Amino acid sequence: MRRLYVLYDRRCGLCSWARRWAQRQRAFLDLTFIPSGSELACRMFPGLTQPGEPFELIAVNDEGGVYRDSHAWIMCLYALEEYRELSFRLARPILLPLARQAFALVSKQRSRLSRWLNIVSDEEVADALSLAGPPACETVNATTPART
Repeated sequence: MRRLYVLYDRRCGLCSWARRWAQRQRAFLDLTFIPSGSELACRMFPGLTQPGEPFELIAVNDEGGVYRDSHAWIMCLYALEEYRELSFRLARPILLPLARQAFALVSKQRSRLSRWLNIVSDEEVADALSLAGPPACETVNATTPART
């Protein structure tokens, strides 16, 4: 895998901010951000995104793997040099449902998250992320299971 296409909601503040943040990070994979529902997204990934649909973060690798919802946020972290280890930890069942909150938190409070990851259990990290609450914009849960 060499490239990750990230289909994001350009109207969502968190998604747009996260795109800008991720583009500033060193990455193992080439990241290509494409607005979901755009002509380019519909042409490149027919059936994954349609104009006017509710938007969710979707990541597609150059090998055809499609990741939705929490799996997409984890794949974005997986692509980044400083956050790959975090992506492995967030993929654990107890933390997976909180991956979106973790992405927002890691990009805003890196030192706090680093401290948690070194000294506390997954349950404590899950409790802390649960207290943070969901980001301002909610994603639509996909009915199609994501590949990991």
